[in-house]
Amino acid sequence: MSLGQIAKEKYYDRIDIAQLAVSILVFFLSLLFMGLVVVAGFGQVTTDYGTIVLVETGRVINLVLTGLVSLVTASVSTVTTIQKITGHAKDIKPADDKELIFFIVGLLLVFGLAALAGLASDQVRSSVLAVLAVPGIAIPVFWLLHIGRRGRRTANPKRDSGILTFSIGISMPFIVLVELLAVILLLIVMVAGLLNQPQFRDLFTNLLNNPGLLQNDPTRLFSEFEGMFDLPNLTGWLLLAVAGITPLLEELFKTLGVWLLKVRNPSPAESFWVGLLCGGAFALFEGLLSMGSSLQLGETGYLEWAGLIIGRFGGSLLHILTGGIIGLAIGKFWQHHKFGSLLLAYITVWLIHASWNTLTIFGGVNPLVNENQGQAVWPYIALVLLFLGMLFWFLGLVNKVQKLINLPTIADGSEG
Repeated sequence: MSLGQIAKEKYYDRIDIAQLAVSILVFFLSLLFMGLVVVAGFGQVTTDYGTIVLVETGRVINLVLTGLVSLVTASVSTVTTIQKITGHAKDIKPADDKELIFFIVGLLLVFGLAALAGLASDQVRSSVLAVLAVPGIAIPVFWLLHIGRRGRRTANPKRDSGILTFSIGISMPFIVLVELLAVILLLIVMVAGLLNQPQFRDLFTNLLNNPGLLQNDPTRLFSEFEGMFDLPNLTGWLLLAVAGITPLLEELFKTLGVWLLKVRNPSPAESFWVGLLCGGAFALFEGLLSMGSSLQLGETGYLEWAGLIIGRFGGSLLHILTGGIIGLAIGKFWQHHKFGSLLLAYITVWLIHASWNTLTIFGGVNPLVNENQGQAVWPYIALVLLFLGMLFWFLGLVNKVQKLINLPTIADGSEG
């Protein structure tokens, strides 16, 4: 066999091998995660007040289904990568825009079933709402991605599932770890500032010398701590963490999958699509995990559940839009090498994300400090206006990229 024939029969490169390795890793980590959640679901703790279940049923169902989504995504990525390596990869025709009606019907069905579940017992309601939370969050995410794919002639399940798998299994855990370290550092700074207050220093010293105080009279102890904080001060620390540091870290690392495709020399349109996928993966799992935290209380009714799902639609649009903005900016950076434009894109998405988080915080804090309910509603009005602005921005970007796709260009190497 000649060297030319050997080269011709090689259908893959190092990116494909890396995708296969990551997909298999995420597949087994998803299985491990689901197994640990199921085991934790049987755990119980006995206290003076009775037996407490470690993880409530609704939370267990939500986490298992979240792991299942990751498992399915990694499975698709593994299978399609093997097909690529063996020379059997195939592109498929994207779904027609008319199929968006199925997204609408599916979402209406989910909300209808959730309304019926609201009439059931607490245990049944919690379990059913946990199950319905998955399609309730996933349908809007894939709906937005379907709109973002408009104008593309073919769909590449191997690349798309690979980006989703990398974002779910690598990028998101990395972001969570970095955010955790940032929160710990922020707490250290906050405690260091409090130690300058004699009242706090004396109370902290007393607690170290008499640790039994926390167990014997926790109510009095916490009331003393509470007296050292005022709401504006706490709100300031909360804004710094949630509206400053968190959006910055998420927007910096959410689109790592786009940077990995540099070796494929993708066009700005391809980079835009990969950025949308990175944002969609982050939105999907952030939404599922946040819903699971709400269901942990076991008292979530239909109206609360519906409000959370609708609220997550705004969060999903935020992450997908900012992912697309950065993806497009990275693609243009590779073409024109203008770092200023890329930096401006990162600052822009950080400000959008910070604005959304800030309004969300004020929406929760304002009713506590403002007795005038008319003024307390203003953060929510601002959120709606910001949501509409992001929606029009998203649709405008999609139309802009669609024009780029229709332009005659030299084929890039981003098919895999």
